[in-house]
Amino acid sequence: MTNPDTAPQEGYLLLADISGYTEFLTGTELEHSHAIIRELTRLIRERLTPPMRFVKLEGDAVFCYAGSDAFRDGERFVELIESCYFGFADRLLDMERGTTCSCDACAAIPSLGLKFVAHYGSFIVECDDGSEDLAGPDVILVHRLLKNRITEGGGPAAYAFFTEACRQRLPEDFELADHRETYGSFGEVAGGVYDLNAALQQMRENRREYVGPADADLEVNIRMQFPAEIVWQYFVDPDKRLRWQPFQTGVENRPNTGGRMGVGAASHCAHGDAGDALREYLDWRPFTYFTNRFTPLPNGPEIMPLSTETVEFTSQEDGGTSVSWRIRLEDRGEKALSRFEVVRQQLESNLPTLWEAALSKALDDDGRRRSRAR
Repeated sequence: MTNPDTAPQEGYLLLADISGYTEFLTGTELEHSHAIIRELTRLIRERLTPPMRFVKLEGDAVFCYAGSDAFRDGERFVELIESCYFGFADRLLDMERGTTCSCDACAAIPSLGLKFVAHYGSFIVECDDGSEDLAGPDVILVHRLLKNRITEGGGPAAYAFFTEACRQRLPEDFELADHRETYGSFGEVAGGVYDLNAALQQMRENRREYVGPADADLEVNIRMQFPAEIVWQYFVDPDKRLRWQPFQTGVENRPNTGGRMGVGAASHCAHGDAGDALREYLDWRPFTYFTNRFTPLPNGPEIMPLSTETVEFTSQEDGGTSVSWRIRLEDRGEKALSRFEVVRQQLESNLPTLWEAALSKALDDDGRRRSRAR
């Protein structure tokens, strides 16, 4: 009979590995090098958990997992990896620029890098004295994949390798470079490689579009007792949005040419008798903010004039998130301003309460569901 506490689960397995770790520790002063690595591994862990669960630190690698329901859309999994890498790269840059120390460890900070290996499979969660560990062939495989030939022959130094099992859960048009490895009893393992440094450069080059408090014609603020990485999903995932957002009757996401949500993507939003609108994304910074152009469509009463919106997610010290929705009107004609004044009064008086109640319920329901699954 199967013990329910050790029943196999299915989900995402992720290893985030600091490259250059061995040379860094063995070739520099231990006190400084250890402190630097400790700070970086802490950052990686904080960026990945939640929504993933931390298993353990394995020297230079952080091992995490998540159940299959943690990412209804695999693109959110990619965004989590991107955000972690971007934060790691920025921290390295800050360390390099901010240090006044001339020791070998501080001088060697730029030699460090980060790579990810991601797999989707089955595993058993073993609990002992409040800590968790994972067991199963797929757990062994994801660790074997750290030793690979991706960087040979000019492959990227900073990358995420998604096995085919994981790749099948990602956006269909999301392009990855095909790669294969062979490991003893596992045989050939196929997957795709994502160049994270190229993604970082693209993100840095993208023009920033941001509506700040001083620019907004309307600002609505709510507070959620969940981290930004989780709350973000309820604003960008169509099914999750429909569960809580008032007046929303349908959402259809339209990916950009890269098969992703982000700059160049759009959402067609239906609001019942209030009419439809198109949101075209101008700036996309996962877990921090996104900005879109809001255009009412000519199939019913106009919801709101042409405008630019920024939804910003600010992490709080208690682990919760402050969400700010800001609107700046682009159509400032007399008719548009008059119509918006009516909408503004309604939104300011009712929307924060409606949002907080409905979104909190959706988050709480899903949180309880995940707890029962574990």
